[in-house]
Amino acid sequence: MADIDLKVLPLHRQSARNLAYLPGLHAADPPRRASRSRRTDQLILLLSFDVPAFSDDRLAELLTRLEKMYYEKSGSTTSAMRELIEDLNSLVLNLNLKYASERPQVTGSVAVIVIRGDLLFLAQSGPGHLFALLPGKVDYLHDDNLPMRSLGSSRTPTVYYAQMQFAPGDKFLFSTTLPDGWDADTFTAAYNTPVHKAQQRFLSDAGEAIKGMIIEAAPGSGKLTVLQAPPPAQAESAEPIRQPEPARSTREIRPSERAVETAAEAAAEPDNIEYTEPAAMPVAEPPRQAPVRRPPAPAPSRQPQSQPMPEREPEPAEQQTSRRRTRGGSSRQAREAAANLAPGLLNVLQKVQLFGRKALGGVKNLLQRLVPGEELVKIPTSYMAFIAVAVPLLVVTVAALVYAQIGRNQQYDLYFSQAQAMAQVAAAETEVGAQRQAWGTTIELVDTALDYLVTDEAQDLRQLAIGSLDAIDQVTRLQLVQAISGTLASSIKIRDMVATSRDLYMLDINSDSVLRAWLAGSRYEMDPEFLCGAGQYGSIIVQDLIDLALLPDNPDDAILVAMDRGGNLLYCYEDKPPVAITMTPPDSFWGKPISITVENDRLYVLDEQLNMVWFYEPTDESYQFREAPFFFFTEEVPNMQDTIDFAVDQETLYLLYLNGQTTTCTYTGLDEAPTTCTDPTMYNDTRPGRSPAATIDDAVFYQIQHTLPPEPSLYYLDPINRSVYHFSLKLNLVQQYKPQEDLEEGYITAFVVSPTKTIFLAMENKVYLAHLP
Repeated sequence: MADIDLKVLPLHRQSARNLAYLPGLHAADPPRRASRSRRTDQLILLLSFDVPAFSDDRLAELLTRLEKMYYEKSGSTTSAMRELIEDLNSLVLNLNLKYASERPQVTGSVAVIVIRGDLLFLAQSGPGHLFALLPGKVDYLHDDNLPMRSLGSSRTPTVYYAQMQFAPGDKFLFSTTLPDGWDADTFTAAYNTPVHKAQQRFLSDAGEAIKGMIIEAAPGSGKLTVLQAPPPAQAESAEPIRQPEPARSTREIRPSERAVETAAEAAAEPDNIEYTEPAAMPVAEPPRQAPVRRPPAPAPSRQPQSQPMPEREPEPAEQQTSRRRTRGGSSRQAREAAANLAPGLLNVLQKVQLFGRKALGGVKNLLQRLVPGEELVKIPTSYMAFIAVAVPLLVVTVAALVYAQIGRNQQYDLYFSQAQAMAQVAAAETEVGAQRQAWGTTIELVDTALDYLVTDEAQDLRQLAIGSLDAIDQVTRLQLVQAISGTLASSIKIRDMVATSRDLYMLDINSDSVLRAWLAGSRYEMDPEFLCGAGQYGSIIVQDLIDLALLPDNPDDAILVAMDRGGNLLYCYEDKPPVAITMTPPDSFWGKPISITVENDRLYVLDEQLNMVWFYEPTDESYQFREAPFFFFTEEVPNMQDTIDFAVDQETLYLLYLNGQTTTCTYTGLDEAPTTCTDPTMYNDTRPGRSPAATIDDAVFYQIQHTLPPEPSLYYLDPINRSVYHFSLKLNLVQQYKPQEDLEEGYITAFVVSPTKTIFLAMENKVYLAHLP
């Protein structure tokens, strides 16, 4: 480890007030039992969410857990950081799915910074900006070509990687946002002052809010320390340190104007300022409001160096492929293509300029022929000025369009040729795992090529790759069609569904009601007369419906029953108003019931908070569940804290967890044979290259449904990958179903398989159907 101490100082400003503590900031030295690959790594994490997602204590626990995960991982630094971000993204995504009906979706960003000796590695997902404050310059490590999706917004996070060498005296700044108030003077003052004063300068120029950190490298023995920021009162009273500014006009400077002024100032700098380009990897230019230069700094203990940095540690081929995927169009081939195009563009613009002058002269000669004598003088000057500007502008526009098209064609050829080569690799591969990965990379390369140009050959190659992957993964494609005639209101958000052979019932969490659609030919029609929702029914107030379940045939003709969080049941009918009853609560009362189902003429209730599953026996043939419930478990009770759904088949209970695992429990009702559980139960994944496991790779399960004979089965919904997995009751994988055509952005919010083997998929207010083979 290099003899460099690292000091980390938080930047936290909220509602125009400086705060001393930044939740989400975490730093750690390698523990004694770290993986061999991690024994010299110092870890800095900054985790930020756009809405409150965890308490400070839970956030601290999560950061400690991420630290442990990182130091347990082997392999290269880049792969360990990527796996950490993928694990975190899955956690946030699963929480969003679990609490979709209770709170806004949580998104955010994470920065994983690893220090190894005098090398800094960055992996960033979600909004974020890293600046390196170096002698004579400020480097902005960012990739404008990479569409940085927020953490928790998609199944696969986008990750930006950077690496650079540093020395004592260097400072690094990471921020989740880029304030308009940060300019060249801000960064100049930050480099030339102690780290606490630099912190105050960044905070004072940040405006209303900021979350970030400053990292300072200093001579030492390799210590990593998180410094305590000054208390808020001191921070507010501290006079910000500013460099003298030249006189400016009082008008507001827009971001675009700021960029022009900064460029002009940079051009006027003395020639003796030394600049060093980052040797670790190419980085994008700073944004318009970011500083791009700085005045001379006092001579640091190290002279600016221009020799190349040590090369990045070798990475496996699949890792390099992943980085190429996340870096978008920033591959070396793309940069070379751009470099080859640059001289051509300069030549085109020079010719355009010459053509513009000739065109203007030609227009004047033409007008002289058309308007003889002195009549030309009578043409308004404004018309002549317009012609003088419009003709060259038109020519430049046409030239730019031609150049852009040429560039797009070259980019298309680059990525499509790579996709063809990868498809040949996939076809020749004999190992299933490598073949699957090669076909997946082929699809990604083709999709990138299609972003530049849409051709039949690219679409054919994409279909070939998808078909090959489907054959490996046992995927059956379904031809989905709109299930409901007309358009449902945009305010509708469907979170659960049940279906009979002719009717579809949908739980809308926005209106807190159940909607009904009935089969009319090949489509379903909405029933505006159907009543089933929150409200006051006599002395009972029903609100916050959590789930619904179909009822068996009964003399009262009740079709379904829905339950609210207070333990009230709402019985709904096809042609009359609902009826509400209050169930007898368990002895512990209700904690947080999240799901119900009706099976074996019993009503089952899953209470996540109390770690319980209760079942009610019917008091009469109308299924009025009024008597006290029975506890499903006896001696052995599994942990149900992270359960998200459940299903029942005869005496077997299936509990689905947030991490995708399933626990099965068998009820006997006999004292001599208590309830037993298998936690977790293995999925028997029979696909090539797979093996039985507690989870299914590449799948995020959200809902589970049990179907009745003649083919009793379990269906699991993967809302992110928009697929439904069909399992036997022993959790043997039978089939996987996916849409034939790509659906719009978003994830599937509910699904159901009807007794006639019609599958319904809902995406908020859009409902699709297909018939299972």
